[in-house]
Amino acid sequence: MKGGQLNGGDKSGWIWWYDPRKKRKEIDIMKSLKKNLVFWTFCLSLLLFACQYLAWDYEYYLYYQNDRDISEIEQISLVNYLNPLNEENPSENEQYDVDKLEILETLNSDEYGNFLSELSEIGGIAGKIPEIVNSPNGTGILIKYQEGGFTLITISTVNDDDCIFVGRYNTNSIIEDYFGISWPEMISEFRTIIFAYFGVEI
Repeated sequence: MKGGQLNGGDKSGWIWWYDPRKKRKEIDIMKSLKKNLVFWTFCLSLLLFACQYLAWDYEYYLYYQNDRDISEIEQISLVNYLNPLNEENPSENEQYDVDKLEILETLNSDEYGNFLSELSEIGGIAGKIPEIVNSPNGTGILIKYQEGGFTLITISTVNDDDCIFVGRYNTNSIIEDYFGISWPEMISEFRTIIFAYFGVEI
């Protein structure tokens, strides 16, 4: 800061002013502080989003009973879906092929209600589980609906791990929703219900 003097030695006559270079330096500091504030605000927001994403819960249920009325069910069958390509490349999302499906046994219609009620209880809410299979393969259940859509649930083995695939298909046999994971408790409960209603161990 520089100053000048007026009226001889009278201190009241001093006139002070800012050095332009110092003023620019102060402005630069303020700009730098603002940039740092924006940067750290962005980083904090990103961190909070990541934490929230990792904390999200996902629903993994074999069947949603509230989505369908029993009267909409056309058929429930024990099936085998032969898909050898799935064993070679389980991450490949292949189109459903009815020629690969073999119906082993059909459930009596008077058992639909109890079966679907028990099936809807299998699963739960959890953090994100890695997808292992993206296509059906192996033995499981086919639930056909009156309008032509269906749900296909199969159990297969990938790298010595049991995996369960649940796919929901529309009337054109195009998959709308699915998951293919390794969840031992879910698979065990599914095998139990299959044995209870069909007398078959899978």
